[in-house]
Amino acid sequence: MNALVMLSLTILAALLQAVIPSFPRLGQANIPALAAIVVYYALARDRRDLITVAILAGLIQDGMGLIPFGYSPVAFGVMGVLISKCKELVFVHELLTHMLFGILMAVGSTLILYILLTSTNLIDLRASQALHRVAGSALLGAVATPILFRGCAHLDRMMGLVESTDSPWQEIR
Repeated sequence: MNALVMLSLTILAALLQAVIPSFPRLGQANIPALAAIVVYYALARDRRDLITVAILAGLIQDGMGLIPFGYSPVAFGVMGVLISKCKELVFVHELLTHMLFGILMAVGSTLILYILLTSTNLIDLRASQALHRVAGSALLGAVATPILFRGCAHLDRMMGLVESTDSPWQEIR
């Protein structure tokens, strides 16, 4: 059941990311829906699930764009592991936590992709344009991650993957 929920969440996030157009005023940044799913798994689940969803979400993101396969899974994996190392230090169920880690994931994954793509000469993007996109991604990450995080937690509770108590952030059965 866990794998089915993970696959469903990732596909729904990919559809959301594909349907909502990019924002020209934000450096052509897209809604980081797939990155938000990785943030959820980094904070609310174990490392095995995190790595699985980071690879799956990254491959889907690479398939939706012109990025060579394997670049986004690296970015999502690195940022997801860094975020998961902090989950014992933060209040996982707080809105501010979701916003801050949404910003961190959007900024970090965008910068990692920029570094990988420019180092292999696959894109020719000025640093000012890249920073404009990073800022736009940060703003969109702060808005999208809390919404998607709550949706993922609700689906996990509905499917019985976490206990339905006052705090939905219990260990997975």
